[in-house]
Amino acid sequence: MRLPIWLGWLLLAGTVFTAGLLRQSHDRTPASPFLPPLIGSLLFAGLIVLLLVAWRERSLGVNRGKGIRLGSLTPLMLILLIEKWISSGTYSALFHAVAPRGASDPLLDAYFKAFIGIALVGVCIAVAWLTPSTRNRVIGMAHPNRWPIAGAGGLLIIAGMYLILTLLGLALGGALSLRWPDNSAVVWWSVGGQALLAFAEELYYRGLVLFELLRIAPRLGLKAPTARRWFALLTSSLLFSIEHLPLDRPMDELMRHGVFTLSLGLLLGIIVLITRNLHFAAAIHAWINWLQLRAAPQLIDSAGEPALPLNTYIAIALVLALVLAFTMSGRRQRPATG
Repeated sequence: MRLPIWLGWLLLAGTVFTAGLLRQSHDRTPASPFLPPLIGSLLFAGLIVLLLVAWRERSLGVNRGKGIRLGSLTPLMLILLIEKWISSGTYSALFHAVAPRGASDPLLDAYFKAFIGIALVGVCIAVAWLTPSTRNRVIGMAHPNRWPIAGAGGLLIIAGMYLILTLLGLALGGALSLRWPDNSAVVWWSVGGQALLAFAEELYYRGLVLFELLRIAPRLGLKAPTARRWFALLTSSLLFSIEHLPLDRPMDELMRHGVFTLSLGLLLGIIVLITRNLHFAAAIHAWINWLQLRAAPQLIDSAGEPALPLNTYIAIALVLALVLAFTMSGRRQRPATG
């Protein structure tokens, strides 16, 4: 079945916004009172329809003509919605079953982040079979042989950031020292949990979603490589931003957070396209999470107060990451175009 290009764009936009909103308000999804929530929701019914469509499109084989084939869109639609169905319907119940009793709320939150990271990696592995070409690309970018350069790059960024911040503090006339986080189980679980979660999110957003968008971009009428890259970057980053919006915050804070996550998604996406290394993007992502949670060393002044705002740390780290990404690429090669 082939659709007009405009209808393909409409379906894609609707799926992306639906996936983003489901992360925020999945408990409002209409559900049957006669069936268990996992299979009685409208989301599950939609997934069954999409799976049937995908199976039919696959069985029909090549179907050339004008417009875009529906089968070209169904893998991405299923990747987005299956992840939301699994995460919204199973994560809380499974974690409640395995979480240790008597742990404090901060420690439980750290455990939960680690649990989500492991679970999301499992979901990515499960849905990757829907799109073999994208799966093969992501496997290459997430291969363990890319760990050493990602680790070395991450350490260079951290060292460079603290060096620049120390020199900046000295230039402003203050003697700075490092205050290390508490040596507690909460901090160590936060560090490990956020590292797992950062890798899982890079595997999902900057791996499967970004490269599947690159794959379907030409079918949506985007012929120029630059147009394809920016379409994939902006769409995946918008999804990342929507899913991380704190809807319970005041509007001004909501807008600031939305702009920050959208920008972060774009920068991480650019880094992945340049380096072809998901581990490097995950290292940067994890470091930013640690900074935000105060799980990283902090520069303080002589009075023991933070010497610089958190945004300064993050901005310098991201600038260094981009510079190093171009250096790691060896030359300004053309990024992947799908």
